[in-house]
Amino acid sequence: MDALHKLNKVNDICFFVRDFKGSVNFFTEKFALTLKRLQPDGENPNYAEFDFLGTTVTLWDEKGVSEVIDAKYLGGDGHHFMIAIKVPKAQDVDDIYTALVSRGVVCIKPPVTYPFGSRAAYFLDHEKNVWEIFAWLAGNGPGLL
Repeated sequence: MDALHKLNKVNDICFFVRDFKGSVNFFTEKFALTLKRLQPDGENPNYAEFDFLGTTVTLWDEKGVSEVIDAKYLGGDGHHFMIAIKVPKAQDVDDIYTALVSRGVVCIKPPVTYPFGSRAAYFLDHEKNVWEIFAWLAGNGPGLL
């Protein structure tokens, strides 16, 4: 067996952010996440860690990242991913939509039921990353190929 079989679990999702303090405030105030850790210290942090139901969501100030990774690999045009959160029921999508919008979170597409069997809504976080909240209408979604 080769070493790649060890690639079997996403530990965390790290956002490289331009406005570190604003992003930390967004996740604590809007998404109501609990801050687990700041580093290198609480007075001058450039990295924050939140627990998100078994997956860790982290924020890393772009200035701090550029000390580790050459800045030419950071930034760029457009977003090439989104974070999707599956909830148990379609009504949960609507309830979460109402809660997030009431907290001032920007919704880019309100809840819609799609012909392939899911209900979803789409939001932007403080740095304009796209988040999807969705539920399968019956069972665990469409059949696999």
